[in-house]
Amino acid sequence: MDKQRILITGANRGIGFELTRQFLKDNSQIFATCRNPERADVLNELARKHPDRVTVLQMDVNDEASIIAAAKAVTGKIDSLDLLINNAGIGGDEAGHILGQLTAGEVSHVIETNAVAPLIVTQAFRDLLKRGNNPRVVMISSGMGSLQRAGGSSYAYRMSKAAMNMAARVLAFDSAMNGITTVTMNPGWVQTDMGGPSASLKPEESGDALRALINRLSPADNGMFFQYDGSELPW
Repeated sequence: MDKQRILITGANRGIGFELTRQFLKDNSQIFATCRNPERADVLNELARKHPDRVTVLQMDVNDEASIIAAAKAVTGKIDSLDLLINNAGIGGDEAGHILGQLTAGEVSHVIETNAVAPLIVTQAFRDLLKRGNNPRVVMISSGMGSLQRAGGSSYAYRMSKAAMNMAARVLAFDSAMNGITTVTMNPGWVQTDMGGPSASLKPEESGDALRALINRLSPADNGMFFQYDGSELPW
């Protein structure tokens, strides 16, 4: 396919790093963002190997000034963006998961990071996306954000991903986003720092499937919630 211009948040580890690695197979130009680039050793090594195709940028998704600065930096390098992958997120700790130990601060922090931040990031890059080729916004969500599949515990994480899903649905039908396809995707249970070593999928398995799914997205998919294998998930 044609060379894509892509921005991936939280690209220094886990699914974000794997997606950065996967999209290099497509000869894409990738802006890989993370909160602390100076500590992103593996990502920086990848950028050194592909200096013309991977640009590492500082962006703290919980800091609006940082988001705006990153958008200005990208705008200074390219005139359009084809794909925004809102991947950055956190799992939270027990103060946001277990009834009896919940704190408002921790629950709010997880929701802000996982749901509010990707909405603000999308807003910041909307103008670049408007000028993109088949522009798409992909929210990396979770099956735990499905209301129909909800179980007990993990309050903050489940609530945050459900809120992310709603943000994506609203974006999909907002006239200000006309021409931009917005979807949510569940990468599956992946062997990352968040998923743990017992998870059923290796990062490269999930990443390869996600890349294939993202590459075949069209406006007809706007507002959908997908499993990494392309099947539809219930809201």
